[in-house]
Amino acid sequence: MSRHWLRRPAHRDRGASTVIVALLLPVLLGAAALAIDLSMLTLQRQNLTNALDSAAQAAAYSLPSDPTGARNVALAFAAANDPEANPTVTFWCIVASTGSTKTVRSGEIPGTCNPGTISGARCNTSICAIPCTAGSGHTCNAINVQDDKDVAFSFAPAIGINNGNTGSVSSTACKGSCGAAPPNPMDVVVVADRTGSMSAADRDLMVSAIKSTLQTMTKEQQYVALGTIHRSSPTAACVTAPSASATTGSWVPVPFSNDYILAAANPGQTPALNTNSTLIKGLNCLGSSSGGTYLASPLKAAARYVLGLSSNNLSTLPTRPTVARKAIIFETDGEPNEANITGSTDLDTTTDIGTTNGATACTNFAQVATNAKARGILSITVAFGSATTARCTTSGTFVRTVLAAAASPDALGQASDADNDCSTPALRTTENADGDFFYCAATGSELGSIFVSAINQLNSRTRLLSLPK
Repeated sequence: MSRHWLRRPAHRDRGASTVIVALLLPVLLGAAALAIDLSMLTLQRQNLTNALDSAAQAAAYSLPSDPTGARNVALAFAAANDPEANPTVTFWCIVASTGSTKTVRSGEIPGTCNPGTISGARCNTSICAIPCTAGSGHTCNAINVQDDKDVAFSFAPAIGINNGNTGSVSSTACKGSCGAAPPNPMDVVVVADRTGSMSAADRDLMVSAIKSTLQTMTKEQQYVALGTIHRSSPTAACVTAPSASATTGSWVPVPFSNDYILAAANPGQTPALNTNSTLIKGLNCLGSSSGGTYLASPLKAAARYVLGLSSNNLSTLPTRPTVARKAIIFETDGEPNEANITGSTDLDTTTDIGTTNGATACTNFAQVATNAKARGILSITVAFGSATTARCTTSGTFVRTVLAAAASPDALGQASDADNDCSTPALRTTENADGDFFYCAATGSELGSIFVSAINQLNSRTRLLSLPK
C-alpha cells in the first residue's frame, strides 16, 4: 500500500517555521531589549551605591559635633555623584556587642557615642546599632543614607515594560572606633586658662565643661592630666593652688588619671564623677591666678609631660592593648602677658620661655606647637572670650589666628584655620563645626560641647559598615 500520503511537503514545513519565527521574534527581541535595560538598571544601582557610599563617608567626618552639617554634606555629595539621588538620612550610635549574647557591651556608652537610650538596639556578634536622634546632648557617631531610583527603559517599552527600580540601596559610615575595638587609647593633657582675665562664673563653667567631657570618656583607655595657666603650687588642700611666682610651681599639677569616673549602673547612663580622684579634686579647687597669660611655656611643659620628656606617671597605670595617641587640648582667653624668661622652644630643653614682646610670644608659642606636632602630638586649641578678638601686639596678628595655626591639620590633612572672628553664635557654630582642631567660644557655657567635640575629634577615622538586621 502506498504511504506517500504520510509525507508533508517541504514547502509546508518551511511555511510553518516562518510562522513560528514570526510569532517568536517579538518575544526574542523583547527579551533582548529587556536584557539590555536590565543591564542598565544594574549599572544605575551600582552608580547609586557609589554615590551613597561617598555621601555617607564624607558626611561622617562631621560627626558627632555637627549632625546638621553631616546631613547637608550627605545630600550634597549624593546629588553631586548622582543628580537624581535624594536619600533619606538617619543617625546611629554604633558600639561593640557582647558577642554571642548580642547585647550592648557595658561601658561603650557614653564614651563611644550616646543615644540617650539603648532602646531599639540591633546587634550582631560584633556591633550594635542604636537609633540616635541628634541633639539634646546625644552624640551620634554614624550616618545612614538610603535611597531607591526609578530608571526609564529604552527598549523594553516595546513589550509593555516602561521602567524599573533599583530597589532600596543603603550605605552607613561611622566615625571613630565604631564598636570594632575599644576606643583608641589616648594620653591627653588639658591645659586650662584660669588667669584673672577669666571671670569666676566662666571659670566655673569651664570646670563644669571639662567634667562633662570626662563623663563621655573611657577611663580604662583614655588617661587625662590637667595643666594650668598660670603655674600651680600644690598644697595639702588643693593640688591646683596658684603659684605666687611665674617661675616656680608646676604647669601640669595633676598627673594622668584613670579613675576620674565611676562605672555606670546601666548601659546608656552617664557615669558619675569619682570625687576621690585627684583629677576631680584638682578641678573642684581650681582657683583664679593673678599671674599673666603665658602661651609657649605651658604648651611646652604639657608636650614634654605627655611625651615623657618630663617625668610622668604613665608607667604606674595599666598598660593598654595598643599605643596611646598623645594629645593636648589648650584653652586660653586672651593675648600673651608674659615676663622676660630666657629659654628655648626646643622640647628637649627644660627651660621656660617668656617675653614682654607680644609678637615674639606668639611666635614662640607657634614654634613650640610646631615642635610638638613634629613629635606626633595632636594639638587642639580653643580661643575663649577675648582671645577671639585680641592681637599679639597692637595692629598685629590676631591671637585666634596663632591658636588656629598651632592646631593640628584635620582628618583630611588640611591645616586648621580661623575661618572667621567668632563674633556671633552663628559664626562660632560655623567655626566649631568645620572639622578641624581649632575652636572658639564666647562664654563658659559654650565650652562644654567644645571639649566633648575636641575629644571626639581625637579618633577621626571613618569607615563604611553594614547595620545589623
